[in-house]
Amino acid sequence: MEMKMNFILKIKVMKNELVRKQIELQNRVIELANVNIVTCGNCGSVLLHELSDKPINCACCDSTLDQCDCPDLWYNGMDYYETI
Repeated sequence: MEMKMNFILKIKVMKNELVRKQIELQNRVIELANVNIVTCGNCGSVLLHELSDKPINCACCDSTLDQCDCPDLWYNGMDYYETI
């Protein structure tokens, strides 16, 4: 049982490191290109949008959404769940 718990903890540490790396890479995209990577609040598609105050238009479901309705794909403090 202890071995299994150690294995699970190692997986979680590795996954958390991968999540942190994704957040870091997304932040670099924002800084370098002035473009953010979000998910559509209506259909869940991944979208790129220029940083501005304008609404976001989804190319997949043709919705027009406020930015607050389209969460960043990766962000600090995001809930991270793992199924084992």
